[in-house]
Amino acid sequence: MRKLNNSEKILAAAIGAMLILLALKIFVLGPIYDKTGIYSGEIEQAKLTIRKYMALEHNRTEILKAQKQIEGYSSLKGSDEDKSAMVMSKLEAEARRSKLQILDMNSAGVTKVKGGVTLYRINLNAEGQLKDFLDFIAGIEGANILLQVEKITLAVKDETTGLLKIDVVILGVAFA
Repeated sequence: MRKLNNSEKILAAAIGAMLILLALKIFVLGPIYDKTGIYSGEIEQAKLTIRKYMALEHNRTEILKAQKQIEGYSSLKGSDEDKSAMVMSKLEAEARRSKLQILDMNSAGVTKVKGGVTLYRINLNAEGQLKDFLDFIAGIEGANILLQVEKITLAVKDETTGLLKIDVVILGVAFA
């Protein structure tokens, strides 16, 4: 083998340094850079999650208040007859509170709807003043049981006193 001159030594050293740097980049720095990218992505995801939970924590009282209100709507428990009776007793209490006189109230059956929802249909015949009827409807809307007025029929029973005959079909909604 012949002895290398200075420029060949410099060239060989430069090529050797380049190969060492290339090997260092491929086998050491490349995996570190890839892992750093993965970890920084995970850190950004964690930051987003933390921001979301901080927003939930900030609105905690409002969320708990809404949850309590929604829990009331799922208060119908027991057999179908028990649930129907609970709806009827709630309607009776609202009618009494609004000074509406109930003539007849009966169950018109139970209907199961897709999604685990059950509807309890109640026929209610009553009489009273228009103000009493409006108070009754307002009481139904504010009830802790989810109630929906399906059909209303109003007829004048006595024109001099303004007495109305009221036929209402009300749905009590229960979730499975």
